[in-house]
Amino acid sequence: MPGTLLRVSATDIDLALRYLADVGITPIGPNRWRWDDTPPEEMSDEDVAFHTAFEITTDEDLAGVQRVHTALGLLDLTGAFEVLIHLNAYVLNNPDQEVANAFWAGFRDRMAVPKPIEHLRLHLTTFWFWRHTTTKTAFDALLGDDVRRLAADGHLPELATGSLHLRARHVLEDSGSVDWDDKRDVYQAAATVAELRPAVFRALLGSYHAVYGSLDPAEALTMLESLHLPADTEHLPQLHAVLRNGVANHYKDPAAWHP
Repeated sequence: MPGTLLRVSATDIDLALRYLADVGITPIGPNRWRWDDTPPEEMSDEDVAFHTAFEITTDEDLAGVQRVHTALGLLDLTGAFEVLIHLNAYVLNNPDQEVANAFWAGFRDRMAVPKPIEHLRLHLTTFWFWRHTTTKTAFDALLGDDVRRLAADGHLPELATGSLHLRARHVLEDSGSVDWDDKRDVYQAAATVAELRPAVFRALLGSYHAVYGSLDPAEALTMLESLHLPADTEHLPQLHAVLRNGVANHYKDPAAWHP
């Protein structure tokens, strides 16, 4: 399957399967579908997504939230980037807050598994966490709001295990391009949870190496030292050195990073 599927997404999958069945598309095996067209045709996951993702997000017979859930089910079934392209466009152009809420809830669920759908993580890093107009919205919805709430309530240890830990780990690792001012406090809070310190390190590493990575060298250095990572952690000496020298991004001074 494209990624680890959740029990809570079974309803989304059912919606997608019903939609596909209504247009004559049924699963016949891994990455194999039958389309009862004239003549009948066998299709791959990518083929199915290509032929139905846009139709699902523009189907006026489906309520707005139902379009989101059906598209998310199609994503679970196919793992195709095509689904994310059309679902993303639909959500961005829809003023209904319930549509946005369903979208982010679906993304949170799908990031809270051991192995999220590969194209979902790629989509986050190349779109939502990449554009300055969307990074704060996406980061807060996927992790920031929850971490700040837990910090205010004194419940940060809840980030140490379970599905919330998995989501936090994945989102942190993918958040290098999020503006530093929008993620600093979340990184700092996560750094107090021992089980998340490796993820915070990878978040700092990504913040330095991503083309549009964002960090403040002095603040990031203080945070890095607070992690108390093993001395043999890969890339730890190099990251420590560039931050100590005040370099904020690899692409601003590539020669500063010494393998």
